[in-house]
Amino acid sequence: MTAADFLVAKAELFSHIPPMKLGIIGKPQSGKTTVFNAACQMQVAVGDYSQAVHRSIIKVPDKRVDALAELVNPKKLTYAEIEMLDTPGFSGKGKEAAGIEISEDLKKIDALIAVIDSFSQDANPEKDIQDLIDEMIIHDQTVVESNITKKEKKMKQTGEKTMAQEIDILKRCLAQLEEERPLIEMDLNDDELKLIRGYLFMSLKPMLIVLNIAEDDISKSDEIFTSLEKFVSDSKRELAVMCGKIEMELVGLEEDEHLEFLEDLGISTPAVEIVIQKAYKLLGLMSFLTAAEPEVRAWTIKIGTNAQRAAGVIHSDIERGFIRAEVTSYDDYIEHKTPAALKAAGKQRLEGKEYRVKDGDVILFRFNV
Repeated sequence: MTAADFLVAKAELFSHIPPMKLGIIGKPQSGKTTVFNAACQMQVAVGDYSQAVHRSIIKVPDKRVDALAELVNPKKLTYAEIEMLDTPGFSGKGKEAAGIEISEDLKKIDALIAVIDSFSQDANPEKDIQDLIDEMIIHDQTVVESNITKKEKKMKQTGEKTMAQEIDILKRCLAQLEEERPLIEMDLNDDELKLIRGYLFMSLKPMLIVLNIAEDDISKSDEIFTSLEKFVSDSKRELAVMCGKIEMELVGLEEDEHLEFLEDLGISTPAVEIVIQKAYKLLGLMSFLTAAEPEVRAWTIKIGTNAQRAAGVIHSDIERGFIRAEVTSYDDYIEHKTPAALKAAGKQRLEGKEYRVKDGDVILFRFNV
């Protein structure tokens, strides 16, 4: 092993990347804690009205990590991670909601998972989705109005002009909210988003809508998805269908029993896995992989990240001293199985700092510090 290889292996073993954060919301009795239990493999009491906040770190399912591990036989496997937060439900009053209090923990999450009752006798999923969006709009409008007033007063008192652009953006946000439209539908550029990032607006967050259906409706999942597909918007909203009750019953089962249960229901992929993957992609995230005897690991980066920035996810020293990236596609690695066979087949290539990393790339970074 070269000195560079050793430092990469050391970085893989000891670096830590904070996981993205997802907040589960929903009206009371929508099944959000049931979905939380299923996703996090937990047994938190449901329907207790305790207003308790539950949180857990969960692993992003990735069969590529498992397959590479069979070839490399590492000492450790590390999957990409998500922090999931289960919070008290919204009021369900939609436009009639007033004085909404949202916890600071929820405001700081990266994306929302909105669990929608699609199982009860009087379920009205379309109305419930809109009510949640309306409550976020009302919350954000209150924040915007308050801050416009404060900042205009401060600018008048101090003569400070630097906040004029921020006030202008806030006024544009207010106009959007007064039209009962969420902020995520605005055409804001990166600089404008940076200026208002500290407000932690709820309607600016991407949202995965999870339709929580009854067991008897599992066979109708595709039909149910299509009926509400109008809420899907690229990079803004995504939709998934699952039976939270069934998925929670899978928690604690041995793998063989788990697979047999799914097969009996005609389910090829657990809905929880689909929900996690959709949430991961909703934020424009993907994974590249590293494969060595110390560890096989999935590393989370934004889609479009270049090789040098990707190296920094492992360790800042690797980014700073970046020389080149030795890149192999996942499919080629699985086909040829060993570095020697990959090299002989010409499937390993050297890429420079501006190479745009692709999902599933298996990378060894060369660097010097």
